[in-house]
Amino acid sequence: MLNRLGAGAAVAAFLLAASPASAQQTPTPSGEISRAQGEEMIRSMFAEVDVNHDGVVDAAEQKSLLDTARSQGAPDAAIAAIQRIFAEGAGADGKVTLATFTKARMTAFDKADANHDGKLSAAEQEASRAAAEKPKS
Repeated sequence: MLNRLGAGAAVAAFLLAASPASAQQTPTPSGEISRAQGEEMIRSMFAEVDVNHDGVVDAAEQKSLLDTARSQGAPDAAIAAIQRIFAEGAGADGKVTLATFTKARMTAFDKADANHDGKLSAAEQEASRAAAEKPKS
C-alpha cells in the first residue's frame, strides 16, 4: 500500500484521510474534498491497511504501515502522527475497527473544515496537515 502511495501520501492520508492517491474519488479541480469524498478516502485507506480484510487493523498491520513509512523516509513527526491516529481509534486491546477509525477521522475532517461548509479546501487541508505535524509541547 505505502509502496504505491509513497510515504508522504500515506502520512497525509492518515493525518487528514484526504490524499487523492488513496481514494477512488478525486477532489474537485480546485482541490476541495467533500465530506462524502473524505469518508470514502478513510474507508479506502483503512481497507489498504487491513491486509487480512477482517475489519480490524491489529498491532501487526499497524507496525507494518509504520515500518514501511519509516523505510521510505517519513519524518519522525509524521510517524508520531500516524501512531496518534491509530491510538485515537483503538480499543482497549489496541485494535482499530473501521467504525472507530472512521469516527475519529471524520471528527478530524470536521475540525479541519474551518468554515464548516462540508468541504476541505486546499488551504484547509494544508493548515490541518501543518497543525497535525507540529510537535506537541
